[in-house]
Amino acid sequence: MDTTAQTLTSTPSLSALLTRYMNGQIAETAWKKLMRILDAEGVSSGERLAYARYMNDLLADRRKSSVDFPAGDEAASLLKDIRA
Repeated sequence: MDTTAQTLTSTPSLSALLTRYMNGQIAETAWKKLMRILDAEGVSSGERLAYARYMNDLLADRRKSSVDFPAGDEAASLLKDIRA
C-alpha cells in the first residue's frame, strides 16, 4: 500500500473522498453523481458515512483507471442495502 492510500484509509470517509476528488482520482461527472446521492433527501448521516466508506473502499481496491459511481436505481439499491 502506498503512502497516499495509507493516509486515506485513516482519514474520515467524506474527507478522504474530497481528497481523492481534489487529487484527480474522481472525475467531475462521478463527483456530481456522488454529491447527488449524499445530498439526497431521506438519506441519514449514518447512511452517508456508510456510502462514503463503501466508495472509498471501492476506489482503494480498484484495478482499473476509473470507477463509475452508481446513480439512479443502482444507488437506491445500495442505500437500501445499507439500511438493512
